[in-house]
Amino acid sequence: MNRRRFLAVVAVLVLCAAAVVARCVQISVLQNEAWAQRARRQHQQVIEVPGPRGSIGSSDGYLLATSVSRVAIQVDTKLLTYPEIFARAAAPLLGTTEEELDGRLRRGPRAVWLAQRMPHEAGEKVRSMAPQAVVLVPDFARAYPLGSLAAPVVGFVGREELRTVGRAGFEHHFDALLAGEPEQYLAVNDAIQRKVRLERLHRGRPGFDLELTLHARLQARCETELAKAIEEHRARAASAVVMEAQTGRILAIASLPSFDPANPGASPPENWRLRPVQDAFEPGSTVKPMVAAAALSSGVVARGERFDCRNRGVYVAGRWIRDHVDPGVYTLDEVITYSANAGIIEVAERIPREILWRAFDGFGFGRRTGLGFPGEARGLLAKTRAWSKMSRSGIALGQEITVSPLQLAAAYSAIANGGWLPRPQLVQVGEKAEQRQRVRVMDEVLALRLRSMLESVVLEGTGEMARVPGFRTAGKTGTAQRVFRGTFDMEHHVAWFAGFLPMPDPSLVVVVAIEDPAGLDFWASTVAAPVFANIAEAAACLLDLSPAGESAPPRLAHRGTETGGAA
Repeated sequence: MNRRRFLAVVAVLVLCAAAVVARCVQISVLQNEAWAQRARRQHQQVIEVPGPRGSIGSSDGYLLATSVSRVAIQVDTKLLTYPEIFARAAAPLLGTTEEELDGRLRRGPRAVWLAQRMPHEAGEKVRSMAPQAVVLVPDFARAYPLGSLAAPVVGFVGREELRTVGRAGFEHHFDALLAGEPEQYLAVNDAIQRKVRLERLHRGRPGFDLELTLHARLQARCETELAKAIEEHRARAASAVVMEAQTGRILAIASLPSFDPANPGASPPENWRLRPVQDAFEPGSTVKPMVAAAALSSGVVARGERFDCRNRGVYVAGRWIRDHVDPGVYTLDEVITYSANAGIIEVAERIPREILWRAFDGFGFGRRTGLGFPGEARGLLAKTRAWSKMSRSGIALGQEITVSPLQLAAAYSAIANGGWLPRPQLVQVGEKAEQRQRVRVMDEVLALRLRSMLESVVLEGTGEMARVPGFRTAGKTGTAQRVFRGTFDMEHHVAWFAGFLPMPDPSLVVVVAIEDPAGLDFWASTVAAPVFANIAEAAACLLDLSPAGESAPPRLAHRGTETGGAA
């Protein structure tokens, strides 16, 4: 070899060596962190696992929703020596077919999630089939121990990878509170990508528990009574609210038909709704006491004044509005007792529009109660500038206005507790917070007068079937037409009853609404009032209420038939 050729070879080798050294410097010094991260990614995998979701419980100690410890199963398909044998053995444990599992193993990515929320025993059996390829990750399943009880309140959850996410009800509304903070695990692989160990990097925090004001046993009785009413009257749906008159704490809020929160997809989405909160209907004659309150507070009715209801109806703005009460001349108290349409219309026509509107607004109609439940209905209470010549009469009969059963329960609580409109509560709060959330809407003397009227409704009026043995009870019926396909007809109604007990110092308010009872018997006095009586009697028993006094003697001379509320 001549000298020139030798020097050329040396020069090439020197350049190659320099390039190698430069590349080494680049990798080990200048790009050290980037290549180190790439190496860590090949040998390490950070898996984020949510901790146990907080539970949802009732005020009487029952669990409505909780989390159960489970595992998620992941497999490294590159480390499976015989995927077809693994698929044949693991498929029965995973609840799938051999063909489907084999296809996932062959066509999916390298790391495949085989199952989530699996029992620990099943997970260990799957891992024993391929310990070098299968890793078990802590996971949790959502369980509902009482099944469909209060399901529209509790709601349900869905999944995003290993994360449980609230989809409806309080599971959705309080998702951040219930979810807590996730744990982080480090999955370490060896040089040929076998999982060597699973280390916890960050200890998460379980979700906070949520305690509701609901009384689970009373909730169950309410749902049972509503189910009986739906079956007996072939009704479309039914709602009920049981509320503490002083505090606004909701002890039961039932909505049927309901659903199974563990399998919500098996029921139509409309069954997911919490109807007493999210639906509003015309209230019918249940709002006549509010008209009486406005009349008495504004002084448009004289003491002892009587109203002529002998014509079985009255003309308003050229339209005939029929009356169902026996013909007679009635005092204001008797107008409420027998639900005389002609009498309450005459009273309402005397009240200035702004005063009547303010009275209904004061009782909380036309605005949300502040319950904090997603999708709460506002209801309808139009401003006076939108009223027609028929509006005062219509509102007096519970028309041109819509309310939710929850709004009506809050309004009747103000009558029951001496004039304070409470803010309804479904989540436990402190006693001082409950007191701060009340607003006075009328004086105690007026509330006492209204309570006396409503007690007479049960004693001799349209609410006789709402009597509760051993307790003095007060309340009001309301039979309202329901909008169907954009209009009213004679086949779709809502039968209401709103009342409270025990008189003379009531502590509990109950509102019942039965939607679309079939047949000719759709009147509130025979459809809703008996359901109220059954629920109120169950509440008195379960909550250990004491009768507050002897039954008041009958005071009225006339007897009316069932009022339609909405003409």
